[in-house]
Amino acid sequence: MKSCLIGITACLIILVSGCMESLQKLSFGSPGTDLSLKFQEGEVLRYRLVSDKTLDTNLHPSKPRKMRVPPPNQRFDIVLRYETIEIDSYGIATLNVYCDSVSAAPLSPAHVDAIETLAGKNFTITVGPDGGIYDKTQLINIIQEVGDASFLKPPDGRDPNKERVKDPDIVDDFTAIQWFLWDSLSSIETSIDSLQVGDKWKSYLPVPTATVVRPAREVIYKLSEIKRTDKGRIAVINSTYKQTDVVPSDWPPFPWSGEFLLTGNVGFFMSVFQGLVVVSLEGHGQELFNIDLGRIESSEQEYKVIFRPRVSPMPGTDPIITMEQKVKVQLLKD
Repeated sequence: MKSCLIGITACLIILVSGCMESLQKLSFGSPGTDLSLKFQEGEVLRYRLVSDKTLDTNLHPSKPRKMRVPPPNQRFDIVLRYETIEIDSYGIATLNVYCDSVSAAPLSPAHVDAIETLAGKNFTITVGPDGGIYDKTQLINIIQEVGDASFLKPPDGRDPNKERVKDPDIVDDFTAIQWFLWDSLSSIETSIDSLQVGDKWKSYLPVPTATVVRPAREVIYKLSEIKRTDKGRIAVINSTYKQTDVVPSDWPPFPWSGEFLLTGNVGFFMSVFQGLVVVSLEGHGQELFNIDLGRIESSEQEYKVIFRPRVSPMPGTDPIITMEQKVKVQLLKD
């Protein structure tokens, strides 16, 4: 009898130990890790979106430069406020998005970037727990409205639909960030609540170039680790980027349409973009996702793209254009 009790006790110890080990594994990324968005009616989250881009043109890359001139820089700093106003029975939330503030550093100090007209505007989107944006109608309207602000007013008597001239802008950069804000979740092909640490999945994102050309980058996401913090469990999602020719059909529309000319020196270089090919594209990023609260805490992306014209636009030159961009999204404290 005594040996039987000892055996039962040993089995219980093993069983409890096994359960504790399973629970510990589950909380650190075993099957059951839930990377879904969690919404609450009336909840307001404020995010800061920062984009910093440089565009460097080198007409003679094989020759050392006598004088290094800093490449022109484009930058914006936007604060968006996301208010959950309704949640349906499927967990799909209707969000009102308000632009609390926006500032921009355009390529040319002679004009105000069209992205600044976003200030004070708002739009509504519907977002599912999987990060997919299901209703983008008002977002598209805002994109096109802000894009229209980049066109110069024609002289008196001129037809505004002919000889259209546009200042450079960074509206498409904002479009790419907002449209794919939750891409790390919406691109998961398996069940969003069954990921394990070490799992990888693929997506395709655009590279905004301020003109009607969008190179594509293949993105490989990886659930690298899960950290315990005082704010909850944080999933660390790392990503790497490389060149690809895949262009998905669900990309956002351009902020502009029709034929137009682009002003200034940038206009000259951008006009060359239509005859450019991507020589190389590489980059990386990291996102911190709060599993318990179901929201992004922060996200960073960094990449470099090198373009080369199909045919040199000027005799004796072999130019390359190097574009480097950093994008940051940060949840702000109340």
